[in-house]
Amino acid sequence: MKNEILVTGATGFLGRFLVAALESQGHSVRQHSSADGDIAACSLPMAGVNHVFHLAAKSYVPESWENPQSFYRANVMGTVNVLDHCRQNHAALTLISSYVYGEPQRLPIAEDHPVAALNPYAHTKILAEETARFYEKRFGVPLLIVRPFNIYGPGQRQSFLIPWIVKQVLDPSAEVVHVQDLRPKRDYLYVKDAVELLLASFRAGSRGVVNMGSGRSASVEEVAQLVNKAAGVSKPVVSAGRTRVGEIMDTFADNSRAAAEMGWRPRTSLEDGIAAVVAAERASRG
Repeated sequence: MKNEILVTGATGFLGRFLVAALESQGHSVRQHSSADGDIAACSLPMAGVNHVFHLAAKSYVPESWENPQSFYRANVMGTVNVLDHCRQNHAALTLISSYVYGEPQRLPIAEDHPVAALNPYAHTKILAEETARFYEKRFGVPLLIVRPFNIYGPGQRQSFLIPWIVKQVLDPSAEVVHVQDLRPKRDYLYVKDAVELLLASFRAGSRGVVNMGSGRSASVEEVAQLVNKAAGVSKPVVSAGRTRVGEIMDTFADNSRAAAEMGWRPRTSLEDGIAAVVAAERASRG
């Protein structure tokens, strides 16, 4: 069945892959990006749209400490604007949230784990979720909240860990790879697996909250080793020994709800995903 779908943040990292996947399945996709107007205030192309994937957001944690107001505007008021368009046009919403669980009380982390804001970015995402639930309860907007852990893949900004390490490993002038801390472990999910979860949730008409994660974690050191292996080099990895304020040392998702209700499971191992990122980066350099 062909659907009229709006994707906000359509030119961002995850958005580009999602738009391509939706169009390949025959859906009519409308797109909004920052070039089309301020997500917190602009009018959205909603005529005939029955589902919105809301990806538009500011997402770089260090920047959220430096300029929190811009994060509250984009991530909270932007979500309010999208929700009100959904309300007026009787459209369902898939809200792409973030990791909002704070310091884990238990591992793996299931959707019923308490939320906690460790930085302004996470706080804006928690507020966005609360606002979306209010619109669902009081205005009847059908809602699914998706909580990604760490998504990676080709074309991701180099401010994120994996592309930053790939850049250094492939740089012929760099003799070593510099990182802040080798120890922290995160749940990394390849972008195409993330898109498959969104498509599966859409087909299933899922509601509530669902985690988007691989179900396992890897340390910064392990990631660097896999990048070296994919590149066919063996550059030393040097840690600055700096621990970030509020650093979480290990976190990974309980993704059993997505498996049970949507039939979704990640297909791409971290080794294969990193190899794809390395290959894409090499190809982009000619």
